[in-house]
Order: sequence, then C-alpha cells, then structure tokens
Amino acid sequence: MPAWEPPPAVVDGIPSSRQETVRLSLRIVVQLDRWRPPSDGGSARWESTQQGLAARLSATQGAVSKVLSRLVAADVVYGGLRHVHGLDRRTRVYYLTAQGAGLAREIEQRFGLPTLPGTRDRLKGD
Repeated sequence: MPAWEPPPAVVDGIPSSRQETVRLSLRIVVQLDRWRPPSDGGSARWESTQQGLAARLSATQGAVSKVLSRLVAADVVYGGLRHVHGLDRRTRVYYLTAQGAGLAREIEQRFGLPTLPGTRDRLKGD
C-alpha cells in the first residue's frame, strides 16, 4: 500500500518553512494508524521504527525523528523498545495513542481515506 500524501490545500496558509513538517506529521499519523502493537507481545513491525517510517515515507530519518519527538510531546504517539523481526536487538518502535487514533480518524474522514477494519482494537489508553 503506497504512503498517503495530503493534498496541497492542507498546508495553505502555513509558512513554507513549516509546510513539510506538517505534511510529514500527517503522513506519519496515517501510516502508524495502519499498525498496532502486537497483542501477544511478539515482534513489532520494522515499519513502526524511525528507519522504517523514513523508508516508507521517502523522508530522511532526521526529519522523521524530529516529527516523532513533537508527536510524542503532543501525546499523539508513544514509543518503546521492542524486538523487531529481523533485527539483532530491541529497537524503539512507535504507535498511536488514543488521542493519535482520534486524529487519524479525523484525517481519514476529512480526506476520505479508507478505514482499515480491526485496526483500533489495541490502543494504549483505551
């Protein structure tokens, strides 16, 4: 499934220096909405790591790291160390909080994105 890109009208009125950060924030929220923490405590998806998000969204890891820091501070995303299949050591992975899932729902409704069935059943804080 290709990564979602918000339409240009989303960033109208935002200073050009901040437009890419806003776009990337929305893209990260939509992307993380597609994956949930494993309910059985098993391995996390590589796509939920900074490196995985950067590759999936065609962004630099530095840009993803800065945006994730802001999203964590805003209580939209939380991160924790987990085993990731194929990696030798635990790695920080990111998931949406209940507030982040609400934001994802708003984005999906506003832009007519399909809601994936059964994706909101294992949220932190629910």
